Amino acid sequence: MSFHLFFFFFSCYTFNVGDDMKNKGFTLVELLGVVTILAMLGLIIVPTMNKVLKDNKNKLYDVQIKNILDGAKNFVADNIFYIDIPVNDSVGITLGDLRNLGYVDKEIANPINGYVFSDSLLVIITNTTSDFDYSICENGCNTDIPLYGDDCAEIFC
Repeated sequence: MSFHLFFFFFSCYTFNVGDDMKNKGFTLVELLGVVTILAMLGLIIVPTMNKVLKDNKNKLYDVQIKNILDGAKNFVADNIFYIDIPVNDSVGITLGDLRNLGYVDKEIANPINGYVFSDSLLVIITNTTSDFDYSICENGCNTDIPLYGDDCAEIFC
């Protein structure tokens, strides 16, 4: 007889399980477990993504600087017969001049801060014994060197 009661109780219980599952949601423990796992994933993924984005911005910055230097190199190549820079001496050309002359894109931007590079950014061209050396001076540049377009820059005349 106890076997029959157990069977009857079990069959009723299994019959009611399907009905109860329709109204049953997640328990608080299950939800907290999922939130904890997502938080741990976020703690791993967010710093990694920030580092990747920062590294890519720095690489793009280097590419933009190379583009500016390439524009200065093209300027010197086009005007090599008009440029007379004494050995170990320097001359500067601003990014604004390179833009106006068409050697650099007018909207070349700094990917680190998102702003267009300033027209006052200076490209310094130095005549070494065998070739020209190019460098960028963004802030606090040496203003003692002659600049392209100035009356004192007779090396371009």
